[in-house]
Amino acid sequence: MVRHWQQNVTLYQLRIFLAVLRHRNYTHAAEELHLSQPAVSAQVHELEHLLGLPLFEQVGKRLVPTQAALVLEEHARKVMAEIEAAADALESLHRIEAGRLSLVASTTIGNYLLPVTLALFHRRYPRVEIELTIENSQAVYEEVRTGRRELGLIESRVEALDESLLLTPYRRDELVLIVPPWHPWAHLESIPLAALREVTLLWREPGSGTRSVIEAAFQQAGIQPPVTMQLGSNEALKRAVAANMGVAIVSQAAVAAEVTAGWLSTVRIGEGALQRTLHLVQRRAGRLSPAAQAFLALLLESEAEPAPGEAPGH
Repeated sequence: MVRHWQQNVTLYQLRIFLAVLRHRNYTHAAEELHLSQPAVSAQVHELEHLLGLPLFEQVGKRLVPTQAALVLEEHARKVMAEIEAAADALESLHRIEAGRLSLVASTTIGNYLLPVTLALFHRRYPRVEIELTIENSQAVYEEVRTGRRELGLIESRVEALDESLLLTPYRRDELVLIVPPWHPWAHLESIPLAALREVTLLWREPGSGTRSVIEAAFQQAGIQPPVTMQLGSNEALKRAVAANMGVAIVSQAAVAAEVTAGWLSTVRIGEGALQRTLHLVQRRAGRLSPAAQAFLALLLESEAEPAPGEAPGH
């Protein structure tokens, strides 16, 4: 009987037991716990029944703990301390004083758009561990779908979206053509998409969100893509363009530093801007952690107003 008592003892009973042990009296323990005296004594008797051992002996008006009570006391205090520690840890998570923020983002977003938001998040919640993985857009879907990451941020959406995933648009991003500063197009305000048939176009690998947008733009315009060269990162694209290997289409955010330094020039494509919508990806049935909820609120808050010098809607 004693071997199986732990399967039936409740935290409620242990809490009552410890109160009775402190006061050596059912009535005073009941007052502390805001219970009736019969309810307290009934729970102690039930606990004794489960243990198969007496816990108290009545001596006058006081209860004297037995050896079994003294043994149980040591372990009951440890159990209650662990419960309190768990409650404190969960409360810290609720207040976002601890925990982990697990994100996966496509290349442009992770390298050029997210750092400012993550820095702000870290200032607000310095004890939250931040884990950011950077992949191409297709891999972002898989990381979120399989539950390896709570939230994903992508540059383009796939045609057949897994029903288990939920996409939320959160900002617009303009794609621009980058050329060396001495290129004939460097000082033009814009060029037509068809003009790219005359040059070597450098672009990213299949699965890249930027590449998907460019391919869709050529297809919609009924234009055959020009001779291309495939490179594996935005940094490689920028260096290749600076070396006059060709031209490339990238996010405006990805070349801000190079344009300021005078290493590259940007040109708009077409009469209007070549834009795309950036999306958040999460599991439809998943419940975000408090840290992820706070990050999501901060991200949408920071994107609600345009950055200095940026046109509304960008």
